[in-house]
Amino acid sequence: MKNKEQIFNNALKLHQTGNIKKAQNLYLELSKNVKNNERLLLLIGTTYLQTEKYHTAIKYLDLSIKINPNLPDSYNNRGIALTKILNYHKSIEDYNRAISLNKNYFDAYLNKGTSLKIIKKYKEAINCFEYCIKLKPNDSKIYNNLGNLFRELKEYKKAIHYFSKTIQLNKNFVEAYCSRGNLFEHYNQMELAINDYENAIKLNDEIDFIYGDLMHAKMHICDWNNYEFLKKNIEKKININEKVIRPFSFLSLTDDQYKHKIVSKNFSKNLFHNLPHREKIKQINNKKIKIGYFSGDFRDHAGLHLILDVFKNHDNSKFEIYGFSHGPKKDKWTDEVKKHFYKFFDVYDLSEEEISKLSKNEGIDIAIDLRGYTKNAITKTFYYGAAPIQIVYLGYPGTMGNKYYDYIIADKQVIPLEELKNFSEKVLYLPNCYQPNQSKIQISKNNLSKKDFNLPEDSFIFSCLNASYKINPLIFDCWMKILNKCENSVLWLLEENDKSTENLIKEAKNRGIKEHRIIFAKRTSIDVHLKRFKFIDLFLDTYPYGAHTTASEAIRMGVPIITMIGKSFASRVASSILVNAGLKELITENVTEYTTTAVEIALNKNKQKKLKKHLSNPEKTDSLFNNKKFTKNLENIFLDLIKN
Repeated sequence: MKNKEQIFNNALKLHQTGNIKKAQNLYLELSKNVKNNERLLLLIGTTYLQTEKYHTAIKYLDLSIKINPNLPDSYNNRGIALTKILNYHKSIEDYNRAISLNKNYFDAYLNKGTSLKIIKKYKEAINCFEYCIKLKPNDSKIYNNLGNLFRELKEYKKAIHYFSKTIQLNKNFVEAYCSRGNLFEHYNQMELAINDYENAIKLNDEIDFIYGDLMHAKMHICDWNNYEFLKKNIEKKININEKVIRPFSFLSLTDDQYKHKIVSKNFSKNLFHNLPHREKIKQINNKKIKIGYFSGDFRDHAGLHLILDVFKNHDNSKFEIYGFSHGPKKDKWTDEVKKHFYKFFDVYDLSEEEISKLSKNEGIDIAIDLRGYTKNAITKTFYYGAAPIQIVYLGYPGTMGNKYYDYIIADKQVIPLEELKNFSEKVLYLPNCYQPNQSKIQISKNNLSKKDFNLPEDSFIFSCLNASYKINPLIFDCWMKILNKCENSVLWLLEENDKSTENLIKEAKNRGIKEHRIIFAKRTSIDVHLKRFKFIDLFLDTYPYGAHTTASEAIRMGVPIITMIGKSFASRVASSILVNAGLKELITENVTEYTTTAVEIALNKNKQKKLKKHLSNPEKTDSLFNNKKFTKNLENIFLDLIKN
């Protein structure tokens, strides 16, 4: 007996010091000679729980409970195991039983709150967490759980408050830094996000996606300190299949479409790994084809400005179009776009599973995700299933990396045949540019001048009005070389935030360019934004994530654009636009060609006039801005899908 006690004590000591496997082996050896000991069975079950063998854990905890139904720890631990195998309702029953045996059982209340949150019983979950605060007011785990809950409810400011409280109580709470950093980034508070990500990395540099989150936040403010180190580290981790960066963030780092696919696959697996099995949706024979468009940006946003005329021009005799708006912001453009849908649903306050059910109840035939892996995405809706045919289009220029999206809409310029292998979706090709555009768009009637934008009257105006996160040291070096070779010129960039402005000016000075030659354009209304293009002599594209909406805006306003083509979808959109505008000569293949072409145009007035004359002819750009023809081509794709 003494020997058994010694073995038990040794096992317990190993267990308490984290040597789970060794402790488990001793417990199991002991159980051969010690029968029907509920405490020993509880400990064996707990070791299997800790080693993530949940079904085995449940088996031993069942035995412990059968022998002694009054051990609260057995119910609590079985509840955790049930949670891990997604049996949340049963887990709550176990937590309730544990609490009935120990009314102040902190862990059971905390775990119950987590399960309640998962099954969307938010008020009951909050009650559990609030009771936990009464029991242990300084336990950081409670506040982290509340932060997660309010983030799920999209009450982001409350979530930030609770994550901040978590960190206040526990400076080493890694998850809270990551979560708060993500929310700071959501609110475009990039410096605060960077600080949180860096703190998280100091504590644990193996956290999923943390290096990618840090890199993307730094690129938003054009902070290129450690740029090459971070980029190489991210690519190294991708090569060994680690979850290091989110798909959208990776678009601006490389044009390697194969690596884009790896990143999307890993992110997708992470997103869906805890979700239940989903059945394929059966096709419904509707009188008209029901098309559901899902977007978080049915508002004053580039995506809506591109696709608005498609909604107007759909053939209502063949199609019923439905809008599912899952973004928080609404404005006059939302009111405008609503008019063109058969039905329009504001689904922002619904869960992704509820959006899926709504779409299925409406009998949608083809569901089109206009956001993909971008802000306010609802990717899980397409996991649960929104329609028998599911398509990703327009908002995210890349593969989703999973089997739940059947198709992606593109053209042969943005996805050439040799890149088909790097897309998990089947590619549906439009005959011309994949990008829709409005046939006519309102341009400001105000009498604006260069002076209104702080532009010099007699200088050549290079410009790039792309978002700041698309600018990197490689392309910025090109721009500075161009400015060096074209003395009477300035570069007009978009002003995203004070820090990006400050950093870009600093980087220009470091390359020998004086501050007055870098000018910044503030964000403004779409009509003024388009009007100011007339002051641009040559648009310089970014790489590897190039201009998309801004590229077609430049061509619409008669401004030539130079682009550097890559392998990725994101790096080829401006090329598609230039091909369809008859200006292939402005597509370059490397840094030297890009720089040389820009300088040649800037120093040659005849070339400038020739380009402007070409773009002033509507026939040259008809395939880009003839939306009735574009919508017809799109509808032909939909009709073929339903026939097949």
